[in-house]
Amino acid sequence: MRRNIFTYPIIVLVLLLCGFVSCSTPDGIALDIEKRLHEQQLKANQLTEQLCQIIEDKKYDSLPNFVSVAEDIHFYVFHDYHLVYWTDSWLSERYVPLNKEVNNWQFMEWNNAQGVGKCTQLGDLLVLTVIPVKYNYCVTNENLENGFILPFEGEKEWSLTSRRGSDANLYPIHSVTGEYLFSVDFEGTQENRLGDEVVIDNFSYQAVLASEKHDENSSRNKLLMYYGLTLALIFVLIASALYHLIRNRGVRNLNLAGRLQLILTPVMLLALASTFILSVGHIRKVFIDRQQSQLQEKANYIQKMLQNLYFWDYELNSTHHTALNVDLRDLSFEFETDIHVYDMSGQLVGSSCPQIFDLGVVSSRIAPEVYFSEEDQLVRHEQIGNVRYLAAYTEFVNGNYDKIGYIAIPSFISEEEMSADVEQFVVRLLPLYIVLLLISILVVWLVARRVSAPLKTIGTQLKNYRLGEKGQHVSYSYHDEVGDLIQHYNEMMDALAESTQRLARSEREGAWRTMARQVAHEINNPLTPMKLTLQQLQRRKGTENFDEYFDRSTELLIEQIETLGYIAQSFSSFAKMPEVNPTEVDVAKKLYAFILLMRNNDAKVPIRYVGPEYGVNVETDAELITQVFTNIVRNALQAMESIDGGDIIIVLKQVQENQRLVKDLSEQHQWMEISISDNGPGIPDDVVNKVFIPNFTTKNTGAGLGLAISKNIVEGCGGKITFQTSEKGTTFFVYLKKK
Repeated sequence: MRRNIFTYPIIVLVLLLCGFVSCSTPDGIALDIEKRLHEQQLKANQLTEQLCQIIEDKKYDSLPNFVSVAEDIHFYVFHDYHLVYWTDSWLSERYVPLNKEVNNWQFMEWNNAQGVGKCTQLGDLLVLTVIPVKYNYCVTNENLENGFILPFEGEKEWSLTSRRGSDANLYPIHSVTGEYLFSVDFEGTQENRLGDEVVIDNFSYQAVLASEKHDENSSRNKLLMYYGLTLALIFVLIASALYHLIRNRGVRNLNLAGRLQLILTPVMLLALASTFILSVGHIRKVFIDRQQSQLQEKANYIQKMLQNLYFWDYELNSTHHTALNVDLRDLSFEFETDIHVYDMSGQLVGSSCPQIFDLGVVSSRIAPEVYFSEEDQLVRHEQIGNVRYLAAYTEFVNGNYDKIGYIAIPSFISEEEMSADVEQFVVRLLPLYIVLLLISILVVWLVARRVSAPLKTIGTQLKNYRLGEKGQHVSYSYHDEVGDLIQHYNEMMDALAESTQRLARSEREGAWRTMARQVAHEINNPLTPMKLTLQQLQRRKGTENFDEYFDRSTELLIEQIETLGYIAQSFSSFAKMPEVNPTEVDVAKKLYAFILLMRNNDAKVPIRYVGPEYGVNVETDAELITQVFTNIVRNALQAMESIDGGDIIIVLKQVQENQRLVKDLSEQHQWMEISISDNGPGIPDDVVNKVFIPNFTTKNTGAGLGLAISKNIVEGCGGKITFQTSEKGTTFFVYLKKK
């Protein structure tokens, strides 16, 4: 028997997601059987009351609708032990205990099933309610396995028996009211009473009774291969998505291309999967419609043939059995199908394959949906064991077109043919869908890259843009929202370049004016005492203490001239703003040598050092980094000139992730921190924001350029410089990238 084409991917998914299912203990499963049986009994009692109420109210028109109320619970109504109503026809008759006590559940056996039943007396009618539990075919094979009937679950090797003993292999099953019904025999075996000796020479039932297994064809292997490729591709996509989500710590940290792929790829998968399922469903429907039409057409031909053969008959009964079987067998070979004939009471009177009924595989009653239907012709699905098939029903009429019975034409190979056709269709269709899936993934990737590439370019341009430089335009040929954004970006770059040029000119002019005022102010400060000194020398010329005053005056003049030289040198240094050349430098060695030199300072302020003496390589300028240390330490020494107990501490250490004072340090690099702390009076709050401004100073001497030059050197090396201050002192922090 062919399986549904969706069976294989479902099996693969179950194995991948769930693994192997562990088996429960026999007692536990048997207890579950009893629990499910109690649920079925409660449900059956309610339905029995409804059926009895319909009969008492004589609402017989509602009986055909009652057939489909419960698929797993069956009802039979007897009048004087003659069956007048039934809701299912698959149970093959055996002895039915109608003479036993009513309203009690009891164990029952049929030719093809075992279960429990209960008789309910309703006037002169007897209602039999049946709950099938386990198949009981005398002929077993891959299609007729004697397993438990849904919703019951158990091992197919177990058997049901009315024996109740102390055997540990027997588990007693009781009714919902506590009465003993039957036992589950864990070691019981279902003997094949006829087995392989059964030979049925017909067209359709041979598929049911065949014991040999069908050979797997190449299309089945191709189908499994294509399903495996599809599932593997989907698994790779899911794994890739999870990897990027975990790596980026969620969707919010994904770039735009990643988010577009994460959204569009499942949409494309869903669209392709929906189209594939609809296509397979459509081909199944087309096949079923075609087969139903062919089966109905075949039923019409057989109806005509039987009408000619039984032109003068006005009823069908047991007297027609032998002749009818011969005629039906001839017709079955001609039309290559099995044929069954039922009388007006729905009982079998002839068949081209009577053995199937003798073996108890099929019930000798007609399907109730057909018998109680008002339609002349009907095509419906029926099932024997694991075989689902189509069956066409039509009226058996005589020469006067009087209805004398029913004709049933089963097509047991319909499901197999349909599965084969659908498999072949899927084998041709799946490669196309796999190619479409790959193309869709590629298109999604290209679209995401195409949309995000201009935005990424804009981000890179903005990141690398420096004021004063001319921003580069981004090219984009589409007139969409991204195109509008890029157009505005290009216009902004042009406007910003023009504005930067105007601002640069304005700043240069302002800087020259400020510089001129500063230079004039700084030069004017030493010129005033120099002028006064020279005037005093002129007045004292020729006096007796002129020589002594001359010596003091020349010392003062030399001092003021040195001040002018220092001012000129400071402004020259700031004007040059030395070009930074970052290289790999052992900053610990540089810093330690600098500290040894500065410990012999004129202020006699001790300088302590915490850190290694060598072996710490950073990215900085080997010559200019010492100037940074000198400027900071010199400011610290000058700040502590007027206090006693001055102290300077210099610490070199690596920055930890949770100890960063500067939040904008790049997480892609490791950083070294050089802190220079003093216990001076600190920096006043009103000048904290002006510390790194050129020409700003709180001292009477100097041009206020040292810290500005230091900031330029450190940031030119890709580092950061900042400080913290309070009344207890000031600490400058220099951060450099570790190599």
